[in-house]
Amino acid sequence: MAAPKIKNRKSRQKNILKFDYIHDHPPPYSQFYEHVSTPIVVISTEYDIEYFNEAAARFYGHLTKKSIGEKCYSKFKCTLHKTKETCPVTDVLNKAQSRDMRIANHLGMENCYVHAFPLLNSKGNIRSVVIEDFTKLSSATTQAEDLESRFSKTVELAVDAIFIVGENLIIEFANTYAVFMIGEPLEDIVGADFRNFFHDKKVNEFLEKTYRGEENCESICYYSEKSVIFGKKKLTTVEMFITRSEEMDRQVKIYTYLRDVTEEKKLQNNLKQSNEFLSNLINQSADGIIAADTEGNIIIFNESAEKLLGYTAREAMKNVHVTKIYPPGHAKELMSKLRSEDYGGIGKMSSVEIVAASKSGEEIPCNISAAIVYDKDGKEVASVGIFSDLRERKRMQKELEETHMKLLQSEKMSSLGKLAAGIAHEINNPLGGIVIFTNMMLEEMDESDPRREDIKRIISEAARCKNIVKGLLDFSRQTDSKMSVNDLNKIIAQTMVILENQAIFHNIKVIKNYDSALPLVKCDRIRISQAFLNMILNAVDAMGKKGEFTIRTSYNKKREMAVIEFTDTGCGIPEEIQNKIFDPFFSTKEVGKGTGLGLSMSYGIIKDHNGTINVKSRTGEGATFIIELPIIKE
Repeated sequence: MAAPKIKNRKSRQKNILKFDYIHDHPPPYSQFYEHVSTPIVVISTEYDIEYFNEAAARFYGHLTKKSIGEKCYSKFKCTLHKTKETCPVTDVLNKAQSRDMRIANHLGMENCYVHAFPLLNSKGNIRSVVIEDFTKLSSATTQAEDLESRFSKTVELAVDAIFIVGENLIIEFANTYAVFMIGEPLEDIVGADFRNFFHDKKVNEFLEKTYRGEENCESICYYSEKSVIFGKKKLTTVEMFITRSEEMDRQVKIYTYLRDVTEEKKLQNNLKQSNEFLSNLINQSADGIIAADTEGNIIIFNESAEKLLGYTAREAMKNVHVTKIYPPGHAKELMSKLRSEDYGGIGKMSSVEIVAASKSGEEIPCNISAAIVYDKDGKEVASVGIFSDLRERKRMQKELEETHMKLLQSEKMSSLGKLAAGIAHEINNPLGGIVIFTNMMLEEMDESDPRREDIKRIISEAARCKNIVKGLLDFSRQTDSKMSVNDLNKIIAQTMVILENQAIFHNIKVIKNYDSALPLVKCDRIRISQAFLNMILNAVDAMGKKGEFTIRTSYNKKREMAVIEFTDTGCGIPEEIQNKIFDPFFSTKEVGKGTGLGLSMSYGIIKDHNGTINVKSRTGEGATFIIELPIIKE
């Protein structure tokens, strides 16, 4: 079959690729097509395969050297049954012009897109038809279009505002949510200056620097640590993500993503306020609040707990296991009580008195109320305890008990004083008669009368009885006090002058530390001297007439009191009897070696002078008696 001629050759020259080649073998055009990346197949006017390039062999997979000279329709299906399109070779031969159409290869692959055009000889007749397959290109284009469509839908359906900003920070694109966020028509947004929607100069400066490339935003970056106010009439709190891109035409674009965090910020603020309130509530509590997880790691340690136990919150939560705040074994016992029904129900423990261990090792009496914290599944996740410091309460309780004892002692002393006064008066009268009559008898007797010594002994013993009576009257405050301004240092010194030369002091080392600036006091010199004398003699007896005796005077400026301390190195006073030593007739000495009135008389004298007397002592470590007397105020 002769090859048909192309009609209207001049009008179709722009669509025809001209080659002035003859039927040489291999065809001269092969060198050109071999370097083309798309599949090329050359078909003769007789439908024989003349040539195919390497790209065609790779793409179709069934073309080999044996395929040269075979009919093209043995390798390709020339029509698609669905579309009824004709064979591209036939179409080009009949119409003498290039064609774009779909075909299917011999494997039944549909949607293969080809471009067919005639190849002319030197006389202008069609000598062959060139088939260029651009299925790959078409597929890539379709995929790109599909991807662009999906991206566009994704951007439009996004629940965050997306902007594309170009030269001079003019908005070139805004998605649907951006329009909703701003609350203005799209036509008023696109073309507007992006900076007009921000209310912080720092944000606009950041946008300008980003556009100029001064901010490192080649990849997505997050602006600032805080949210940004965005909009004009309608204000929104947003977080801003931004990236800078330089397009192929060297135009700079800024892609901006704004996430509405208005409600989130409200929730965060509410949560923050709740947390702050709870934190303040815990920290302002007067009681220590401590919480620990199931591993015993402390997770809450408030300020009162810091004061109570001596740990800082940071130190406790980092280094202290919860068992360390209890004496050994107590933590396990507490958890057993918490899981028992006997102390307020399972998981709860009402006020129970315990001992807590401080950082310094001090055992602190506390009341604790505790609870186990459970998760939604009923699993234990933590435990919390509220600790009330009982030290002050215990101290006040002890003081109250001591005050009560002192009150009882005072009442007892008062009763004994009245009894002693009555007895003293009753004895005093007959003693006076005895002394008078014996003196009269002594005056009437001769110097040589042997009975004179007996009478003198009677007078001496009666005088001793009168001194005892005087002591009883002093104890019962029935004698008159002669108050005057005195120097306590001198009173003590004069008392010691009398005593130091006596045999009882020969093996005792006396240390005197007198405060030369000790203020004067108003007192009954004789009675105070008697009180000091009793204290000194009591100390000498406690030391067994050997040891070291220290006298110290000082001034307590805060209390405005003169302080006298008598310290011995004797046997000490057991703690259990220290509250009894000032009781009348109480004595630790053997029967017949003491009346038990010495310390009680001193106690009464000091009390009469509005002073105080206390003792500090441990068994085997001696004792210190501390007397405080009010000074004269100027």
